[in-house]
Amino acid sequence: MSRSKLTVRAIATMMFLSIGFAFYFNGSANAAMYCAEPRGATAPGHPDCSFTSHRACRAHVRAAGGGHCYKLRH
Repeated sequence: MSRSKLTVRAIATMMFLSIGFAFYFNGSANAAMYCAEPRGATAPGHPDCSFTSHRACRAHVRAAGGGHCYKLRH
């Protein structure tokens, strides 16, 4: 095989792998977010949407004295 064909194949392989990594990390960046609305919240309508799991959200709501959690929809 000629040197130019090897170079083209090497560049194509590198591009393919970099695109794959970009898609993989983009998916994890858009992970599900859960929002907590504690009972008697001081700012109604402004939930805390910093939770990445429903379990963590529920633990926060229980510690705050009640309320509910829901999955944020984009």
